[in-house]
Amino acid sequence: MTRLGGGLSGWLLALTGLGAAVALLPWQPVQAETRVIDVHAEVREQAVFLDADLAVHLDAEVIDALRNSIALNLVVEAELVAPREWLWDRRLLGGKRALRLEYHALSRTWMVTDVTARETHTFSKLADAVRSLSRIRAWRLGSSTALPKEGRVLGKLRVRLDINKLPLPLRVPALFRDDWDLGSDWFLWRFPG
Repeated sequence: MTRLGGGLSGWLLALTGLGAAVALLPWQPVQAETRVIDVHAEVREQAVFLDADLAVHLDAEVIDALRNSIALNLVVEAELVAPREWLWDRRLLGGKRALRLEYHALSRTWMVTDVTARETHTFSKLADAVRSLSRIRAWRLGSSTALPKEGRVLGKLRVRLDINKLPLPLRVPALFRDDWDLGSDWFLWRFPG
């Protein structure tokens, strides 16, 4: 048996070796998170259309809840605003989009439903369903006549978990635990862009 050395240097060497071993373990937890990666909006056919790419990471507890027939409901909120110096921004256009991810145990399939657009897509793998959930395409925000002829226009987009659609026993944990923290910060961009 070899001795690591005495005193503080021996302890540091032992802890460093232990830290390296722990860092290599494959079971490190992944925290639930939703981020907005990119947003593009443009005027087509006298309307404003928006595309968004999200990064959605689900915690093991959320995946377990999904496998036990609890649907995950996300709300995507988007706004176009005219910034003002002395007052809050003037809202020009905006909307909400409801998305639902659920698992059907009988058919062993994952379903992504865009409740707003009334579209449902079915997937055999969770990764494919999350990838589909992360892409929003051709979202019509409203008529382009609401946009000013001159001046700056800013876009804002965020995602949040609709806690009210969860069963009652899960609502409190969803409010306070990182496992269920699927809300993003506001993502800002300059329109057009």
